[in-house]
Amino acid sequence: MAFSFSLRIGTTLLSFVLIWLAARTLDEHHFGTYSMLFSAAGLCSVVATLGQQIFLMRAWSEYTSADRPDLLKGAMLFSLLACIGGGGLVGLSFYAWFAQSHETFLTSAVMAYFVAMAVLLTTSHLSRTAIGNVVGDGLSALLVILPPVGYLSVCVLLHRVADTGLIFLTMAIGATVALLAQLTLTIKKTLRLFPNFLSIKPTFNIADWRDRSLKLWVSNSLEAANQYADVVIIGFLMSPTIAGAYFVTTRIANAFAVASTALYLFSTRHISNLYYAGRRQQLDALLDTAAFVTLGIIAAGLLLILGAGHWILGLFSPEYEPYYGALALLTLGTAAVTAAGSSGSILMLTGHEGRYLKIIGWAIAMRTAGFFVLIPLFNITGAVVATTISFVWMALMLRRSAKHVAGLDGSVLRLFGWLQRRNVPVSAE
Repeated sequence: MAFSFSLRIGTTLLSFVLIWLAARTLDEHHFGTYSMLFSAAGLCSVVATLGQQIFLMRAWSEYTSADRPDLLKGAMLFSLLACIGGGGLVGLSFYAWFAQSHETFLTSAVMAYFVAMAVLLTTSHLSRTAIGNVVGDGLSALLVILPPVGYLSVCVLLHRVADTGLIFLTMAIGATVALLAQLTLTIKKTLRLFPNFLSIKPTFNIADWRDRSLKLWVSNSLEAANQYADVVIIGFLMSPTIAGAYFVTTRIANAFAVASTALYLFSTRHISNLYYAGRRQQLDALLDTAAFVTLGIIAAGLLLILGAGHWILGLFSPEYEPYYGALALLTLGTAAVTAAGSSGSILMLTGHEGRYLKIIGWAIAMRTAGFFVLIPLFNITGAVVATTISFVWMALMLRRSAKHVAGLDGSVLRLFGWLQRRNVPVSAE
């Protein structure tokens, strides 16, 4: 877990460097355009996977534990075909939409980034479970971020204006290198576990896999919409410049994602293994440790963002400093989502994808309705209010559902139970 947090902190800092360099080397309009395209490509890449990233993680844990390489091979082939179909369908629509309003080079570069990321999302999840976080997340995060950081750094040193298309092209190149490395290492790991894997006849369970993938696809797509769609909507309702300001504000507030994403990277690898192996004691110990770490991250994050928010916004651009009030409010919402901990992962990895789907769907519906009602009245403040309300509601529902249907509390509130189990009065603590 310590390694997962270290990895996530490092990649988060690099992400901030990338955003800072982009904000410094592009004017406000072009930075807003970059923010909108980045968000749209991120959303479409998740949709194009058709839910296979989580499906493969669960299939690997389930079928390797049961010593069923035939089912594992069938699941891999099923995912390959699903990714090809999803990528082709979404990709053509994606390209046609972008080509109408952007130049050919920029459209092609964003398209290349979208395709590479759609495949990388699937290989990263499988590699994380099969091999570990270094291959599953370290390669994907670093190789996608470092090339554009290098390009933008050269632009700063030479006092040149950056090209938005080249930013996306460098990210696409890095993503392609990462996914090739992950595929190679995952194939080697599979052959070590099952030396005759290539000659084994695959077994298919199409009906079950189709239903499972459909739920995961909708859940993951809604989750991606929850993360990316707001910037696109704000750009549509207001302007790319305002969308860029909101993009920076949300990225700062989402510093808590260091905790939630690191826990996700770590827990998704272990929760399904421990759950299906019936090792409840180890699973509870894992969730207790995660809750303690999450609580510490939330406290530190609130102090940092609320105390130094003005200065952090000014680093990106002096024009963003007036958005401190929006940042402070949004930070409370992201802290609530972080406090939910592994609740979402528990629902998806223990066979309750439908419940997770309903919660994310309602949260996005609340948020989107709030945008269209509040943004015309209060501008970006209305968007932040709608986002914060939806985040708090989503966090409460995720925690409640995971505890009710799976019998596992993945939030920081489980620490109250930890104290009671040790007969330590909460008031004394």
